[in-house]
Amino acid sequence: MTGAPATGPAAAGPTAAGATAGSATAAGATAGGATAGSATAGGATAGSATAGGATEATGATPTRPDHRRWARIGAAAAAALVLVTTAFGFSARGQVYDGIRPAAALAPDSDAILDADTQTGDRNILVLGLQADRADAPESARTDTAVLVHQPAGGGQPVTLSVPATLEVARPPCDRWDPATGSYGDTVPAESRTAFATAYDVGGPACTVGVVQQLTGIPVTGVVALDLAGTPELVDAVGGIRVCTERPVVDPVLGPVVEGSGSVPLDGPLALRFAAAAATADSSPANRVQRQQRVLGAALGDALSTTSLLTPGAAGRAAEGVSAAIVADGVDAGEILTLARGLGRAGTAGDGSTPLFLGLPVSETPNTRGHLELQRSDARALFAALRKHEPLPESATAPAARSAAAPATAGTVVDLVDATGSPGSVDRIAENLRERGYEIGAVRTGDPAEGATVRYSPDRTDAAGTLVGVLPGAWPAPDPTGSGRLEIVVGATGTAPVQAVPADDADCS
Repeated sequence: MTGAPATGPAAAGPTAAGATAGSATAAGATAGGATAGSATAGGATAGSATAGGATEATGATPTRPDHRRWARIGAAAAAALVLVTTAFGFSARGQVYDGIRPAAALAPDSDAILDADTQTGDRNILVLGLQADRADAPESARTDTAVLVHQPAGGGQPVTLSVPATLEVARPPCDRWDPATGSYGDTVPAESRTAFATAYDVGGPACTVGVVQQLTGIPVTGVVALDLAGTPELVDAVGGIRVCTERPVVDPVLGPVVEGSGSVPLDGPLALRFAAAAATADSSPANRVQRQQRVLGAALGDALSTTSLLTPGAAGRAAEGVSAAIVADGVDAGEILTLARGLGRAGTAGDGSTPLFLGLPVSETPNTRGHLELQRSDARALFAALRKHEPLPESATAPAARSAAAPATAGTVVDLVDATGSPGSVDRIAENLRERGYEIGAVRTGDPAEGATVRYSPDRTDAAGTLVGVLPGAWPAPDPTGSGRLEIVVGATGTAPVQAVPADDADCS
């Protein structure tokens, strides 16, 4: 029967296809403008329409499309910024790396290499410090420090082997090195009984590598030379550096370099003096290497810092400074920085991260040619142990242990001249010096003077350097005519006498 209204719970108001019944749809639309008793599907209550009994809450606020769009735009912009910043940083880092001057120096197939199979994978890096002219006086030989850093492939104790610049060697034929162009030229004939330092003077990095391999039988896998003459440009390129020094640094030729201790700021010229100082209270090769590498580590670390790499123009300036100071082969800036920080750490006994510092077994005094001679039996045992990863012989480690245990000042006799104008004022100086292991000799009164002066004869140069180091206000005064002279003229600075620095060194670990 057609036309009759539908009744009961099975009312056919909304159709399965979404047809309307009153103002409610079967798809779950709200009851729009339906009157009370609007159509329901499956027993829905007034105010909502359900399909199959499912209920849709009313009053929810949908997300606006423009909010989603701006969120997507912001995320894309952030990702793009990260990408651009990363690319800029990598580009700047590449500039600094490329600033290192290359030198074709390595010879991995040399016949001088012994026990090659047992040394596979070892890392042996030759680190050189090239001396700048000191006090406007040209250096006769540029190699100031030379160490071979041996890192076993199996992860054993790293060892730093120091090679004296005056070690007598037989230099092989070498191609002449032109430091201005970084190229090699004609061959220079071999020379026997010459100093190790002449290898770099004649043949640059390649000749020095050849001499070290010939001497030790160890393959040099990388070489880096810090040219101290380029240190000012490197340090100034990064805006100056800060380094730590355990004690004041005073050189009898250069005078006071750093009068304090702890963390000290250095500009370019002062960094050169700090690295070049030779006859100081810490004049051993280990400590000279340490000072030089602290300068290099601080400057290169600043150049490769995130702040520097993301500063427009900073990488270019740093690259120019790096080019002025560093020559290398087989190592990049990252590894050089790691090496410098390791060698610059306080302590030389070796702790797994700081290489054990060993000197070559050499004669205690120079020969008639002014060269130190290799003690061949002890040297062969040391080199063989390094090549074969065997325990180091006691003949190599015992001298280093004795050197670390014995104070450099023990038994050194110092005379005192009281020039303060106030009798008894030198007593405190004498007490401080005794605490540091000195013995006080003659004490006499002199004409009143200001400050403090260390007078010394040529044969007491090293002792004078150590003494000046513990009196940061003292000025060295060499006496070329005397012999056996080491005395302090203690004057007044204002109203107080010059005081010795504390015996305890600053902590630079």
